[in-house]
Amino acid sequence: MDLQAEKIELVKLLLETQKESLIKTLFKDESENKTFELPESQKEELDRRLSTMEKGETKFYTWEQVEQKLKQAL
Repeated sequence: MDLQAEKIELVKLLLETQKESLIKTLFKDESENKTFELPESQKEELDRRLSTMEKGETKFYTWEQVEQKLKQAL
């Protein structure tokens, strides 16, 4: 079934449903989808870290390296 046919089938199912919970799930209250703004101090910290990374001043580790360091520490 192609995408257009699937969408049509979905619309038919929605029109026929008596399940209010299904409709509410699909169209959640906008208050649940709030976005947030980072405080300026956090933005500055992220910018600082990005700058450090772009300059090549940040050291990265593979998971294996982290795992090995943890095992050594224990």
